[in-house]
Amino acid sequence: MVMDMIFPRMKEIRENAGLKQKDIAEVMGVSKGSYSMWECGTDTIPLKRLNQFCNYFNVSIDYVVGFNNKKKYANQKPDIKIKVTGENLKKIRLKKGLTQVQISSELKINQPTWNRYENAKNLILTTTLYELAKKYHYSIDKILGKDRDSDNE
Repeated sequence: MVMDMIFPRMKEIRENAGLKQKDIAEVMGVSKGSYSMWECGTDTIPLKRLNQFCNYFNVSIDYVVGFNNKKKYANQKPDIKIKVTGENLKKIRLKKGLTQVQISSELKINQPTWNRYENAKNLILTTTLYELAKKYHYSIDKILGKDRDSDNE
């Protein structure tokens, strides 16, 4: 797992919009302290909050986390689709020829947790999703069902 997960583009995007940390924290309905910790990487931003940030600034999650320089996908959706996310996680696992035990071991989580992600019982954590997407070169936006048209495979 990533401990200090810093997404430097969060600060760049916010500053380019002329906003202070307290401004975006207010928009997101969180304390300035929480937002500040996410921006500087001392705490991991929850996936729903990362999505909220991206929607506010109209940018892709892949751009914010530094996976590519594409700020927005043509058919970008605002919502995370938990069912689609689960289906996509299963497709990735099967495409890689891995069992749930194997992929959960690689991502340093337990198998029942992975099972809940695949079966759309829980939304995958930001750290786990980031590691999975980075390790296997997948688009976070596509995994989450936010970009139905990106070429991810």
